[in-house]
Amino acid sequence: MRKLSARLKAIFDFVPEGCFPADIGADHALLTLALLESGKAKWAQAVENKSGPFIRMKSNIDASPYSSCVTCSKSDGLDELLEGVNCLILAGMGGRLSTEILQKGKSKLDHVSDIILDPHTDLTFVRSEVVGLGFYVAEEKMVYEEKVFYSIIHFRKGAPERPYTKLELALGPSLMQKRDPVFLQFVLEQEKKVGKILDKGLPAEARRKYLNFYRALKAVYEGGQSLSK
Repeated sequence: MRKLSARLKAIFDFVPEGCFPADIGADHALLTLALLESGKAKWAQAVENKSGPFIRMKSNIDASPYSSCVTCSKSDGLDELLEGVNCLILAGMGGRLSTEILQKGKSKLDHVSDIILDPHTDLTFVRSEVVGLGFYVAEEKMVYEEKVFYSIIHFRKGAPERPYTKLELALGPSLMQKRDPVFLQFVLEQEKKVGKILDKGLPAEARRKYLNFYRALKAVYEGGQSLSK
């Protein structure tokens, strides 16, 4: 199987065995082809909405032994989503854009059981919005690549066992439970950033909010934060 970056490998690992995936914004189609090469998927859809990226994507797929297994679509978001697709992958884009695509195409989510996102921004908003679409956080992994923290989120259709707290939506319920070293490093860096903000002059209400978040981050890092709070 072709070599994937740490970020793409984390996405690859979350894709369910035997699913029919659609990679929305497939770029070079590295992930799509890796899923087919590994046998994780027998069929796939790869989507790009601009001519240049679409031509590049299709060229890579046509040059592979799997061109007959991939439907290449030049379309916006989920506009031309194939009926059999049951797993969506939206990677390498901002959180607002990925949720906008899902909201716009929510009528096509009936047969989708899994959504894997790699939102580069607005993680709290993303988790909240996708949960609102009828999915829960099944698992999540944070990777550190090229001096950037990436959170890969695997949503599965269904409701969480209980409503997520604000802190869980901000940091990720699965990440808070697993507490792996990359996540703890991320929490420590966030704690330092919030600490610097607190050193500045802030209005009383803003200072209270930042102070509460700082204390929550510190508790998470030290292992004392209850997930129910």
